[in-house]
Amino acid sequence: MLITHRIRAYIKQRKTPLSRLLYRLSKWFVNGQLPDLAWIYRPIYLVYRLASFILQRLLNIFFYLPMLQARLEHYSPGLSLENGFPLIQGPIKIYIGNNTCLNGALSIHGHPDSGCCEIRMGENCYIGWQTGISVGKKVLIGDNVMIAGRTSINAHSGHSPGLDRYKPPEMADLVIEDDVWICTGVNIVKPVTIGRGAVVASGCVVTKDVPPNVLFAGNPGKVIRTLRGNE
Repeated sequence: MLITHRIRAYIKQRKTPLSRLLYRLSKWFVNGQLPDLAWIYRPIYLVYRLASFILQRLLNIFFYLPMLQARLEHYSPGLSLENGFPLIQGPIKIYIGNNTCLNGALSIHGHPDSGCCEIRMGENCYIGWQTGISVGKKVLIGDNVMIAGRTSINAHSGHSPGLDRYKPPEMADLVIEDDVWICTGVNIVKPVTIGRGAVVASGCVVTKDVPPNVLFAGNPGKVIRTLRGNE
């Protein structure tokens, strides 16, 4: 440590040509960067992006999608995945309709106290990045449902306050009807029904049923207004 301290002090003082050179080199090493070499690194970047895309597509076609299809209760035509493979845990049956897209950062968890639970997704659905779905009995998602990233969907009441007072959670069906749009960061904290054509705004905390064709927002969530047919 003493030798290291002396070397650092020698460089910082910059009293000799060598110490000044070492000081400039150390500053460049910490804060420096190469000059503008875009003409070199732009094609390298393009090759990198192309190679990443090809590798991801090959993994999806030959690895991730076949594994997911094998995990489902039936084959799902047109199923697609983005960015890897979802995390699936617990005693859960999974049904997915045609032409649905899942993000690989999705997690699906069947509660162990349920014995066996299930999730059913309809056709032409999308479930986004870092969305978590906890299933109590059933989670039923209709057709043409869009669920944005970082959404939390909980179809049971959660755990009890302490291990010494453990009680099994209350479980029920959670239903998301057709043509629903759930925006980023929504938190559905208990089993509810979200009516057809509803829009749940970003950051909303859903604690009760949502009527059809409404804009639902806030914490706790409430009806903001009724949506017209072209909205």
